[in-house]
Amino acid sequence: MCRWFAYISPTEPCLLEDALVAPSNSLARQVHDHYLPGLIAHNPDNLKDSDHLTTARNSLYNIDGLGVAWYTSSNADFEKPNGESCDGVLREGLFPAVFKTVQPPLNDMNFRSICSNTETRCLFAHIRAASASPIVAVNNHPFIFGRHAFMHNGVVTSFTAIRRAMCAEMGDAAFASIHGGTDSEHIAGLYMTYLTAGGDVNSFQREYAADEMAQAMHRAVATVITLQKKLLGEEAAPNSLNLCATDGTKLVAYRFRNHATEQPPSLYYSTKAGTTLNRKYPDHPDGIESPNRYAGLNVDDHGDHLIVASEPSTYKAEDWVLIGKNQCLVAESGGRFEVRDVPYEKAWDAEDPAA
Repeated sequence: MCRWFAYISPTEPCLLEDALVAPSNSLARQVHDHYLPGLIAHNPDNLKDSDHLTTARNSLYNIDGLGVAWYTSSNADFEKPNGESCDGVLREGLFPAVFKTVQPPLNDMNFRSICSNTETRCLFAHIRAASASPIVAVNNHPFIFGRHAFMHNGVVTSFTAIRRAMCAEMGDAAFASIHGGTDSEHIAGLYMTYLTAGGDVNSFQREYAADEMAQAMHRAVATVITLQKKLLGEEAAPNSLNLCATDGTKLVAYRFRNHATEQPPSLYYSTKAGTTLNRKYPDHPDGIESPNRYAGLNVDDHGDHLIVASEPSTYKAEDWVLIGKNQCLVAESGGRFEVRDVPYEKAWDAEDPAA
């Protein structure tokens, strides 16, 4: 059920290599290694019996593809002064560049080269554990809709049973922008439909308020559950919906499962780990001495930043906060953010037939 990593800062870029490759528990290594402080002891002796969270909601192996989106102004910098491109689409400011592969990330030299030579103030990265759809690059997250990127860890249960109804809820532009067959990309289509009020492709190039992003995400989740209840009745099972969306300057993340007692997949945030992940500053993500660290800048000089990730990628567990079940993190463009409870209805609770 995947792992993902998101970094966003109004001022401080990160190097993709520092964030995604170098740490011993970097996203690229979470293909098979895991670190879940607050949920489960690291590397327990008996992983199968240690915790239901690990075996059920957090997939042990995430080997079915990688995707990275980093935000850059390069494309907009070369457009016409009014932001209109030759294809008639308005672009101005930050937009995502994307790389996707189904190769093991650490053995993909294209991925390694991009990471060692790319910096960004907004990064989305995702490794996939496929549930039912084919293992092809087009099914890898993040999914891009103009300025907006979206990724998911978890599953929309009984997706094939509600897929057609989900599509019927989408606006034409959102539906036309879906290129793969995953449940994740379809819930992204719902999110973009609600965010843009069913707008055309130019509406995908605009920025929206963080609260509007949060409301669109909540409405997408509510639609999925409503359709399941309507079409499946008592057979509707709970969903695991750890969702994240950004426009390059703002971010919204969900940790959600509609079950009375069971937890969603793990999800953490940090406002400190970015310094440890940045080689310009002292310390090391693995807590070791390294002659390759620049360590020439003062920690206090590092800009405000926010990381939201399935697992911590630095050794300091105290730098990471576990987001609660059915909570939503909403980050504004200036760096301010808050964690809120998701609006939740008791009628959404579903029984898990596998429990």
